[in-house]
Amino acid sequence: MILRNLLGRKTRTVLTVFGIAVGVAAIVALGALGEGFIQGYGALSGGSGADVLIVQDDALDVIFSAVDQDLKITISGFPGVEQVSEMIYTFGATDGAPYFIVYGYDPEGFAIDHFKIVAGEPLSRHSLRRGKPLLLGKAAAENLDLGVGDSFRLYESTYRIVGIYETGAPFEDGAAVVLLEDAQIISGKPRQVNAFLLKVRDGTDVTALRQRIEQRFPDLTATTSSDFAEEQDMLQYVAVFTWVVSLIALLIGGVGVMNTMLMSVQERTQEFGVLRAVGWRPRRVVWMVLGEAFLLSALGGFVGVGLGIGAVKAVERVPVISSMLPGQVSAKLIVQGLGVALGLGLIGGALPAVHASRQTPAEAMRHDGGAPGTARHVRIAAFRDVMRQPARTLLTVTAIGIAMTSIVLLGALGEGVVDLMSGMAVGSGAHLVGLEADASVDLTKIDESVVRRIAALPGVRGAEGFLTGYTSLGDLPFFIIFGYQPRSPMLNDFEIVAGASLVSNRQMLLGRVAAENLGYEVGQTMRIFETSFTIVGVYETGVPMQDGGAVVSLRDGQKLFGQAHKVSFVGVWLENPQESEQMIQEIESRFPEVTVSVASEFSEGLVDLEMMQASTWGISFIALLVGGLGMTNTMVMSVFERTQEIGVLRALGWRRRRVLGMIVRESITLSLLGGAAGVVLGVVLGYVLNLVPGLQGWVQLQFHVGLFVQAVVTAVVLGVAGGIYPAWRAANLLPVEALRYE
Repeated sequence: MILRNLLGRKTRTVLTVFGIAVGVAAIVALGALGEGFIQGYGALSGGSGADVLIVQDDALDVIFSAVDQDLKITISGFPGVEQVSEMIYTFGATDGAPYFIVYGYDPEGFAIDHFKIVAGEPLSRHSLRRGKPLLLGKAAAENLDLGVGDSFRLYESTYRIVGIYETGAPFEDGAAVVLLEDAQIISGKPRQVNAFLLKVRDGTDVTALRQRIEQRFPDLTATTSSDFAEEQDMLQYVAVFTWVVSLIALLIGGVGVMNTMLMSVQERTQEFGVLRAVGWRPRRVVWMVLGEAFLLSALGGFVGVGLGIGAVKAVERVPVISSMLPGQVSAKLIVQGLGVALGLGLIGGALPAVHASRQTPAEAMRHDGGAPGTARHVRIAAFRDVMRQPARTLLTVTAIGIAMTSIVLLGALGEGVVDLMSGMAVGSGAHLVGLEADASVDLTKIDESVVRRIAALPGVRGAEGFLTGYTSLGDLPFFIIFGYQPRSPMLNDFEIVAGASLVSNRQMLLGRVAAENLGYEVGQTMRIFETSFTIVGVYETGVPMQDGGAVVSLRDGQKLFGQAHKVSFVGVWLENPQESEQMIQEIESRFPEVTVSVASEFSEGLVDLEMMQASTWGISFIALLVGGLGMTNTMVMSVFERTQEIGVLRALGWRRRRVLGMIVRESITLSLLGGAAGVVLGVVLGYVLNLVPGLQGWVQLQFHVGLFVQAVVTAVVLGVAGGIYPAWRAANLLPVEALRYE
């Protein structure tokens, strides 16, 4: 009986199933990618056979860790330590891939042994006479169609592939391995490594060894290989992101289930009356409705699992990306996706089930069969039509509103990041701003000698570099530190609101937001990586990331982050600002390792922003897809229950075009109502998020007129897309058949 009821409205059932399926697919796909990412981090240590991993304490992520390479000798002398291997883990830009994973190892160390050579030869310094050697993972080689002997570009350097390796870990098999010293050049950290990998002797008390190392070196943290991935802050952010996206899709899908079951209950009220009259108890009615919702969700769950696995397989076929996001679909994840789907069915069907069971047989038998109510007090026809079924309208508007809220918040976040980048560039006072070509803004590094040579070019009045680095501090998981030359003109935008400006090393300027969040004042001492700084002033710039961070001298910044003689960005002042384009061409032709732009256009074309925008559109697409399915479902049911009314209108002379327009206008009205609700909720939530201390020190959500226009246009498009099939169905009803419809 349950199956028969669902098949009675095939279109509605299919739309609801797919609405749930998209949410479940998001859980499975994003969860699989997240698990793959976590396993990839585990491969950094566990796969090598290391027992203990040593990184810089308070480093935001292992990629930002900087450990003095010379400590290897001292650590090797600790009791119980059998071998020590250095490791570099970084990103390098190559053709078509701005984020390509690169490992650096000593060929003589134990850690490189787990890279099993399947073609060519192992990594060796003896290969240097034929060019810089590089090992390429088997997956990367297949994706990029490269083999032994081919050339491989990383930034501006060319390497020769001497071997193809395989480890069984997608994170590694989609990457490359170079000599330790070459990786240090790529990462800009001479005599620095990201981590030491330790192999200990049998019987060694690992916990005691870790404690001894951390007592001897307070700026380092030692962790077992099995615990390393769990202690990485970056992975926590990945997990939060995964669940937020999944929650959005599931909320919309859950509202869709409730909407479907509510519509089913309303149109079958007389049927429930008959069942109650022949002896069905309320509990039996509840179980029947819940059974239908449960079966709907189960179907959606299975379809969603299939879609999720398909999405993961699709990502695995994308060159390079598959190495950074290796999908790991586990049985636990599949069960979790199905469990969430079934939970949606129970929650979404509970209210309609209770509503159906509470109707007395007499009331149910007198029901008019689910015909829509009236809203005569509403003058606008489209609003009047959608208000005939207030509950259904509310649920549909809610689903669309959730989708629009996510779009507005993500758009505001993107605008905030753009404003942040633009503010940092323009606030420097320079006419031009440059960074390392093809590099992420987080990993860019430029040699100071390049800055000096740029400053010496004809037409350049001056050039100066500054550095950025990241750490976690206190309750703030994300804390940025800027390194500037004391008394630099680039500090003019840092308005001192307390104390004085920076004049020497071991001094610090603290952003106003950071000072308030951390409770520091002028005159106090702050420790960063076991280095003490005296806070000489508090500043304010109006740029969240700057106001939530700190400024130290360039030399101190370079020491903190292991970037000797490196800067992250370069500001250029011109003799004639009108010659900006000519100077950009001149600088980039002389220094191909640097890309330069006008300060006001700095955020345009940044790889990081392009990837963030792509992620934003992906999340928005998921939300809109689920919301669009719900919209179509609602309008299809509206057409079903108004079939006789449409037949009358057609008999009175209404043309197909007029009927089609009526249904599409109703669909657009629903979308606009949901869009308006979503925009309002998005702005309110954005305001609340801007008050969160951790977010204040990173970025502020920015709401621009263009964002609201985009939301309105999106709502209209969603309304048209969701209403076009129901409108076509209504317009093609024959008057005679429609009038006979029961």
